[in-house]
Amino acid sequence: MRKMTTKTNHMKTNRIHATGPGSLILLFLMGLLASCSNEVNFGEQYKKTVYIVNSNNLLHVAKHSFETSKDSISVSVYCASTEPITKDLKVRLKVNRYVLDSLNALQVLADPDYVNRVMLPETNYQINGELYTTIKAGEQYGVLKVPFDFSRLDPSIPYALPLTLVSNNADYDINPRLKSIVYQVEMVNQYAGEYSGSSKTSPTTILGIQPSLKAISINQVRMPIHNLSDDISQLLSNFMVLTIADDNSVTISPWGLADVTDMGGSSYDPVTQRFELHYRFYDASANRQTVEAFIRNIDAPPSEEDEL
Repeated sequence: MRKMTTKTNHMKTNRIHATGPGSLILLFLMGLLASCSNEVNFGEQYKKTVYIVNSNNLLHVAKHSFETSKDSISVSVYCASTEPITKDLKVRLKVNRYVLDSLNALQVLADPDYVNRVMLPETNYQINGELYTTIKAGEQYGVLKVPFDFSRLDPSIPYALPLTLVSNNADYDINPRLKSIVYQVEMVNQYAGEYSGSSKTSPTTILGIQPSLKAISINQVRMPIHNLSDDISQLLSNFMVLTIADDNSVTISPWGLADVTDMGGSSYDPVTQRFELHYRFYDASANRQTVEAFIRNIDAPPSEEDEL
């Protein structure tokens, strides 16, 4: 038999001879492309920091509905980092009256018309032991929930709960400028809001008005009388209460010491969010005025009347 022989072909290897400035540039570009093909993990770029969300202005006003039977104050805590946390982060907070006092003192100096926020009574919120929230591993937010009861609150008083970050189980830095919040509770219902319209005391005396209607119960709002001042210092004399019945009829009554009389025939249209009001009151000259007013929520969706 003939012996089989195998030839091996030796492949020639092409080489790049790096000579001259142009070749150096070429080598640099090849190295750059090679590095781009590999993932680069720089790790944590700065210290992890914990702070309270919405605390940049210290005062945070949150709306809560009278229509909710059970409610809670919700405060979000954030862990700022370039990489997610790998273990649950337990964060401790506390109620801090000093923060509320400081806010009131500073705001009064900046704004003489500022109304002091009032400490939410302990009987209106529930804390069992210390206040903690947990930011889960892989996440950045944790939410502290404090159950509270609004049924016995005076709606004319701006109640607030001041909270401060104290510590966390990983000893991460706490942002000193964002560690506290004054959480103000603003109660609302479906009728509260900013309104615009007209108030007429005679066929030729028609005033444009823009009253703010404040919720005081699930079916009641408080508003200024006609064109009287809506300054909080005149709360007991210049305001009236609208009570909306299930059939959308409206009853008008005085707030505090105000002298106002319901004339009947007032109503609310839930589709257009529009009030028609009929009442009497005494003006600054002790003259009795009969008022016919039409006001509509400025946030109401467009209606057919608007298109006409």
